[in-house]
Amino acid sequence: LIMAIFMFVVCFLLVSVETAFGQSALVSGFRPPSVPLVVVDPYLSIWSNADNLYDDITKHWSGAAIALTGMIRIDGKAYRFMSKTSDLAQDVMTQVKLTVYPSQTVYVFEESGVRLTVKFSTPAMADANNPVTYPLTYISYKVDSIDNKTHNIQLYYDNTAEGTVSDVSEPVTWDRIGVVPGQAAMRIGTAAQKYLGQGSDRINWGYWYVSVIVESTVQTSIGYSTNLRTAFIQGDKLPPDDTNKPRPCSTNWPVLAVSWDIGMVVPNTTSAMRHLQIFYDQVYSISYFGTPMMPLWRHLYGNISGIVQKTDYETITDMCDKLDVSVVMDLYKAGGEKYATFTSLAWRQAVGGLVAVWNDVLKTTWLFMKEISSDGDVSTVDVIYPASPIFVATNPDVLKLVLIPILEYANNNTKMYGTDVPYTLPWAPHHLGHWPICDLLPNRQEQMPMEETGNMLIMIAAVVMKKNDISFLSSYWTLLKTWADNIAFSLPDPEDQLCTDDFEGKSPHNVNLAAKGIVGLAAYSYLLKAKGDTEEAELYDKLNSFFVDFWMTKANDTDHYRRQFDLSNSWSLKYNLLYQKILKFDLFNQSVFDVEEAYYMRNMSTYGIPLDDRHPYTKTDWLMWIAALGNDQQFEAISNAVFKFANETTDRSPFTDWYNVETGRRQGFTARPVIGGLYAKLLTASTHF
Repeated sequence: LIMAIFMFVVCFLLVSVETAFGQSALVSGFRPPSVPLVVVDPYLSIWSNADNLYDDITKHWSGAAIALTGMIRIDGKAYRFMSKTSDLAQDVMTQVKLTVYPSQTVYVFEESGVRLTVKFSTPAMADANNPVTYPLTYISYKVDSIDNKTHNIQLYYDNTAEGTVSDVSEPVTWDRIGVVPGQAAMRIGTAAQKYLGQGSDRINWGYWYVSVIVESTVQTSIGYSTNLRTAFIQGDKLPPDDTNKPRPCSTNWPVLAVSWDIGMVVPNTTSAMRHLQIFYDQVYSISYFGTPMMPLWRHLYGNISGIVQKTDYETITDMCDKLDVSVVMDLYKAGGEKYATFTSLAWRQAVGGLVAVWNDVLKTTWLFMKEISSDGDVSTVDVIYPASPIFVATNPDVLKLVLIPILEYANNNTKMYGTDVPYTLPWAPHHLGHWPICDLLPNRQEQMPMEETGNMLIMIAAVVMKKNDISFLSSYWTLLKTWADNIAFSLPDPEDQLCTDDFEGKSPHNVNLAAKGIVGLAAYSYLLKAKGDTEEAELYDKLNSFFVDFWMTKANDTDHYRRQFDLSNSWSLKYNLLYQKILKFDLFNQSVFDVEEAYYMRNMSTYGIPLDDRHPYTKTDWLMWIAALGNDQQFEAISNAVFKFANETTDRSPFTDWYNVETGRRQGFTARPVIGGLYAKLLTASTHF
């Protein structure tokens, strides 16, 4: 009944998702640390780091400017509503509301009797037949009279070429292309076009497109930003296309501009609506040991005309609307209003860390995840692992397709791609290379044997259990056994091994890392049973029984369990126990969880619980894993603290996963896909397992 109430028809957006009880499912007035606008993949990732969309220029997650601008003329007077530069209208259309849904962001502005609603829609995992997202965002505009008067309205949009360069001194060029009848498309990109040629956080190859429906009220132009913006402010027609090309991105900033002369907006009638599509063609997205791999959409649709035909506005926004209703409702039911609010903010950040490619060697789809803002590596296993709950909960195929390129590398299958890299380590890789190039030699790995091996086995087991399908592992059983045996050899005490939290300093004899090894070994036992090898699985179960007893005895510090086996009066968040609960493994008894959770709550600070006893900072992903393991009261207390942080922190950047629980200041890291870990509560509250 509740779902039926939610699945109503929306003509523009779920302006407020509501529960069957008439309550708002998202907190009104929530102020995100940064707002996702066009967040598609690690390169096409544009945010607003301000309270109001017009307070600052829009930016890439790295902090570099990628200007998207917006203005409106109301009865002859121009106002700015998106970005802030000296050549935009200086008066602003007052922002009155902001709502961030999983796949869409909605701003509402009001001025002089007119309401403007601006919506950014990115189909991030919105299509069940598409593993991640189409490389596009729609920006929609809806104009209404709210004072019972008729108003004369014009709208303006432009973007610079900053999203196509790694440095604004790089020359860019532009042109127009035919897409489909009734559509006008402009594109801009670097003149050099060195595909996969550099490893910074910014792309400098491929093309940025803006596509718009051709009709009598629309104008499009490519040219110097100040000339085009001034023309709109003054009510003039946009000048013809600039032919001075190529030129540096920052020389007379070339922009792709669109304006609409909407004309008279009459009160109490149908809203005036317009939209445009931003689309990026990377041409090639990843190099895997010598083989460049094209974006998946190029294989599916061939070219921009093909994808434009398949991604019309109504289809995409309908996907987004349905996704947002479903996800927000699930979050609300699992954790309440505040949890649904900040976890909705995490959706595009998590999915936006991925890129989908076509593997033309194996004729299949692969996915890669970027370790955004820390090392910039390709498919770092201890970044995929904390992000995994969002994918296990909502689309386990995505997680499977991220893991397979790692399995192929570890299984010595790189030769067919042009570079034979023998993988000789008896444990799982840390990562594949530096984005966007996969070329890492095993001896150059950051060696984390139990960390990464446990991560891989646990995630594989989660995918198999959720999908009830083990067939994709047919060529990896020898590899998986090698990994499991390495864990067994390293337990019960991992001694001096590194763990994912190495930024805190060394932590030998790590109790939480040992817990990961134990859960990882149980995951391998589960996989054996799923394959029918119950006798071999029982051998690993017997070993694990000994390891659990050792853990509970040696880590016991009376009212909690230690951070290190050999260090009394130490403690840490034992987040690695999460997947025992999710996968329903019979390992640590409930008393361990009860004792630990009670101790954590005694260490609660203003904005959450520290990661361990050494520092006053925490990891947002791990903290929400701990919340998902607690009872309802504990979950609510931790969830409220994370909401308070997200709503109050003065550090304006995409959702950090590393912050100080006393001050609410960002310690480091931003925009990382690990924020998908906030979806852990959906798994502990789920009946899917």
